[in-house]
Amino acid sequence: MGFRSLWTKVLLGVACGRHDSHMPDPRRIASTSQAITRLGSFAPVTRGAAFTHGLTEGQVRAALAAGSLVTLRPGTLLPRQVWLESDESGRHFLALESALLRHPSAIASHRSAALLLQLPWNDSPVGTYLDSQLGRVPIVEITQPGVGRRQPRLRMYSGIVPDDQRAHSLGMPGTSAGRTVLDLALQLRPPQAIAILDVGLRRLISEANRGVDVRQATQSTVARAAAVAHLAQILGQMSGRRGVVGLSRLLPFAEPASESHLESLSRWQMHRGHVLPPRCGVPVTGDDGKTYWADFLWTDAKVIGEADGEAKYASRDDLIAEKRRQVCL
Repeated sequence: MGFRSLWTKVLLGVACGRHDSHMPDPRRIASTSQAITRLGSFAPVTRGAAFTHGLTEGQVRAALAAGSLVTLRPGTLLPRQVWLESDESGRHFLALESALLRHPSAIASHRSAALLLQLPWNDSPVGTYLDSQLGRVPIVEITQPGVGRRQPRLRMYSGIVPDDQRAHSLGMPGTSAGRTVLDLALQLRPPQAIAILDVGLRRLISEANRGVDVRQATQSTVARAAAVAHLAQILGQMSGRRGVVGLSRLLPFAEPASESHLESLSRWQMHRGHVLPPRCGVPVTGDDGKTYWADFLWTDAKVIGEADGEAKYASRDDLIAEKRRQVCL
């Protein structure tokens, strides 16, 4: 269904019946709500776009007053039903798209970009703002040239992102995987910074070696060196930002073979405790002839280490399988 026909439904909904009083027309409220509900996955639009396709200022105001339309960012419109039916991630995407409509020179960055890129990292989740009308609204993070600012629903960072540090995901512009993990790492304490650097290196190696099992790819000296060099190059272009020097010292500790946040934090604790650095994500043949991937391996000492925790076991079967694995190793 085209844009015009969708918004015509809204127009028909808000235009049915007129009252001479200033009180809202119950028929208008009901029909508008029904029309907005039928819009389904309708995306945010600007007021200008709505006017271009047939709506008037009065009709938009009526729909907003009736609660059929909501505004996530000034100058943008969204069917309320779409918002209500969206989960947390969906709401973040809607809020992000509204912010990008409002600020056309901006791109998604930091946690918003990480969500777009579907980076497997949630140690520092996106915050939310409690709105009396919309409930919890995810805080969107974007970067654009000019002055940065902080608003209840928006974190706008100042900066010019080079073309080679940009990426389009889910139809929206944002920072690339490499730039995103560095932006985040600069805001984090060393243990969490190491964790997001691990995620970034693993993603870079995966993208550069499509069709190759990522576990195998992360064992390649050439692939690892190329990924580290890529992050180092971007970091060099970010010189002058607070924390860049310290982060450059952490980069050599990053490990793309780490498969979980727990493994990354475990390595950091080993480093702090002066434990000999292990090899990570190493294939080991068990007594049953099967290949298992050890979290940590000290080859000379013939010692295997595992990052373990309650979250690792979703069921009793998972626990039994892990015990069998340990016996074979």
